[in-house]
Amino acid sequence: MAQRATLFQGARVGVNRRHWLPKTKLDRISMDRDAVPQPIKLALRQEAGFGCCFCGNPIFQYHHVVPYSKTPEHIEQDMMVVCPNHHHEITVGGITEERQRHAKANPINIKRGYVDGLLRVTDPAIAIRAGTVDFVGPGFKLLVDDKPLLGIARGENGRLSISLELYDSIGNLLLAVGDNEWISGDPLPWDIEFGVRRLKIRRRSGEVVLKLDARHSPATLYGDLWFANQHFSLRERGLFFDGVARGVGIVEVGLVGGRLHADSRAGQFRIEPDPAIGNTMIFSWPYREQRLKKCFKALAQLEAEAASVAVTSAV
Repeated sequence: MAQRATLFQGARVGVNRRHWLPKTKLDRISMDRDAVPQPIKLALRQEAGFGCCFCGNPIFQYHHVVPYSKTPEHIEQDMMVVCPNHHHEITVGGITEERQRHAKANPINIKRGYVDGLLRVTDPAIAIRAGTVDFVGPGFKLLVDDKPLLGIARGENGRLSISLELYDSIGNLLLAVGDNEWISGDPLPWDIEFGVRRLKIRRRSGEVVLKLDARHSPATLYGDLWFANQHFSLRERGLFFDGVARGVGIVEVGLVGGRLHADSRAGQFRIEPDPAIGNTMIFSWPYREQRLKKCFKALAQLEAEAASVAVTSAV
């Protein structure tokens, strides 16, 4: 398994790790269970430093140390956060209960000082540069027919959470992640490479399907997203779309409180406000740093207006 030392702000933080995710029946089993209550999920994430207890991977699942088939309950003391690779290793008997409990009691992120996980940013709000387009504000999403293909949220203390559905060009679901939880029907072989403030998801063939780098402001995002013959392509030179509209390219703009929506039923490709804010602003400005500052200022204005409307409506 390839490993590389990583340095961040002058401190040695360990190694990057790549995990091949084998085919398992984990999710088919989990579909027969009652959902894990949200308070227990939050407690487990906090306990683990928002990553796999063994390796720190920010993409994870909730594992029952005491098999759910033996004790069909969600007991916090008998559960832990693990990545899909370590979950599989546990399932096939490769990690003893003793080792599991030791990892639960000594999560690698906590030991290294990353109590808020590896995907943490310090910007005052979500700022994602997809290609050369700055998406600023909560709920950054690309949608097709009301289905969100990509969402990035910023939680308490700047933690980033990713929601993602990846399809191939003919509509087959490849993987699904919700708030950093791996929830796909069958974890196919994927290579997840991660380090401090960065995440890369590859196909086994080596093709990069999503790359997030939050080591600088704003975080950058590249990849390809498909659904219903609609294709978003996030590249270093811009954001491109092909589907209901052909050959669309969006470059060097800031989109505040908005999202891109391809509606194949109506034959429309549009920019629309995120429902949480209700309005959106677009900035075309050649200097990226200045543009980002303008976007943050505009977001504060939009959020204040939305809060005022909410108060007025409640009266």
